Amino acid sequence: MLLSAWRNQVPARSGADAVGALKQELLRLGSMVEESAVLARAVLSGPDMEAAPQIRRGDDRIDKLYRRLEEECADLLCHKRLSQTQVREVLSYMHCLRDLERFGDYCKELATLGEQLLPAQPVMLRDEVLTMLDRCRSLLALALNSLSEEDLSAGARLQALDDLVDRDYERLVEELTQTCTSSEFRDHQLMLVLVLRCIERMADHAVNVSQRVARRER
Repeated sequence: MLLSAWRNQVPARSGADAVGALKQELLRLGSMVEESAVLARAVLSGPDMEAAPQIRRGDDRIDKLYRRLEEECADLLCHKRLSQTQVREVLSYMHCLRDLERFGDYCKELATLGEQLLPAQPVMLRDEVLTMLDRCRSLLALALNSLSEEDLSAGARLQALDDLVDRDYERLVEELTQTCTSSEFRDHQLMLVLVLRCIERMADHAVNVSQRVARRER
């Protein structure tokens, strides 16, 4: 009874405050995804037997935060009196949430693939794969910075770096498919192609985040 009365006396947050708080939580989700990407690198550079379980535990936390923030977005759109600008902002955050959650899912896939590749360590083209992943991590950092700073010009810079990742992907897949190895290593080649595909998709999701910011202002 007293708690209910106290709640009724607490002033509701304004739309601007609620949207600002949502943005900070979105950036926190981004930081969690960044941590997963660092751990994914540790698995692939291997052998790091602790990194993969850490990624899975972290992904559970990412999923929980993602679901909560998605509900908050829906609640804001349904129950808060927002300006048109604020509505566009919340909608862009909903899309960013999905891109970041998918980025985290790919980190978990990399963890599983990295574990399966442990018998093949050091894997073929290891340094090139790690360079591609590092570029992808840079893309994520730039995307989160563009979100934090509302940097509308970041999209072009991210696209240029994403083009590098795409070229890495095409070149490395071609090298792997042209490499003649014994049958026991063909499964490892296939898993490496899947690793490259994960990284290429992660880069696309990072670029999407920066594009959401730019499109919101159009």
